Amino acid sequence: MKVLVADDDPLSAKVLRSIIERAGHECTVVGDGDSAWRIATGEDPPRVMFLDWIMPGIEGLELCRRIRALERDDYIYVVIISARAKHRDIALGYQAGADDFITKPFRPQEMTSRLRVAERVIGAHAPKQTFDSALEEACAAGGGDLMVRSGNVIGRIMIYHGKIAWAHISSEPGSLLAMLASEPSIDRDDIHAVLEECYATGKNFAEVLVDWGLIDHDALREQMRRWIRAKCESIRKLKSPTIIFSPENREYSGGFLLDLAEVRPDAGSDASHRPSTADDAAPRDESAMMLSPALQQEIDENLDRVASLSGVVGVTLFDGDTGQALGTRGLATNLDFAWHNLRMVASAESENSSTVEDIIVTTKRHMHILRLYSRNPARFLFVTTSRENVQLGMLRLNLNECTP
Repeated sequence: MKVLVADDDPLSAKVLRSIIERAGHECTVVGDGDSAWRIATGEDPPRVMFLDWIMPGIEGLELCRRIRALERDDYIYVVIISARAKHRDIALGYQAGADDFITKPFRPQEMTSRLRVAERVIGAHAPKQTFDSALEEACAAGGGDLMVRSGNVIGRIMIYHGKIAWAHISSEPGSLLAMLASEPSIDRDDIHAVLEECYATGKNFAEVLVDWGLIDHDALREQMRRWIRAKCESIRKLKSPTIIFSPENREYSGGFLLDLAEVRPDAGSDASHRPSTADDAAPRDESAMMLSPALQQEIDENLDRVASLSGVVGVTLFDGDTGQALGTRGLATNLDFAWHNLRMVASAESENSSTVEDIIVTTKRHMHILRLYSRNPARFLFVTTSRENVQLGMLRLNLNECTP
């Protein structure tokens, strides 16, 4: 297996090369992110890449984001290496699309075990094991990460002392802001302040939220239970998954640990058990989005119309309460990026009596339009266009015909 190490620290790179080659793999070492990017986009890229967070040229996190945006059949397993060890830094690494995060200084035995996990993910066939049985075995094993992969979508469930601490799936919003979006007492500025406090003091977000009186202990625990339960359900629904458990005994300083029974589909008596209707504007569990056949047909037809407009390369319809994608056409949407802008629209809608028609965000290659689709329930269109082939005025006019 071909492995790349991108690290401007000669000693660290030398140790990594030695470990990788002793394991029988071919190793290439570069000292900057630009060289790593050229190799990653070449004809025969490495299957595993160890990227230093801070290095000359393209830094590790940005390089990871670019790799994830590549349209390749062969998946590249990315490990971020950094001297940073705070929970916030590790979370940023995973949000960038990393499969693993290793802090310096590292031990050779640790690197060898991490490399074996990468080998299994890259080279192994999908185990004949259901998600539920794998989750049960992972909890029985004590601690580690259960990783479920379907194409380029990755689900990760973090387990400590036989209990579940967090769950995330790369195709859905995974931020603290998204989890607490339905809490009227907490806004975007509160979340940013909480994260800054966590970064400065080392406290976990649950502790800060409760200490500041933004939400009480029991309500936050229930919110997290519902959130993790919904993520587990989304991971369970992945098609033809590859399931890997990486056992690891590390310390956990988060807010809550949940029993497996609490996140099963039949756990609790929350709103996910009652079918939602088209008029229901109350916050809903992500797994509860049940649309009538007629409404689903209407949404599908409107999405098809938007996708057919000149210059449009992708469109997603979002539920305004949960951030769940109700339908997607064309280019895959960066859900966290769209969710951030969606919350800006929702905030502006609530603060102003006049309607905010569109938010337009431009990037190097694309222009994104976020538009209100319906007010009750709150739903939003996130449209991605090619900057070179779009007539913005005409497109915005045509979008009027694709909303209720």
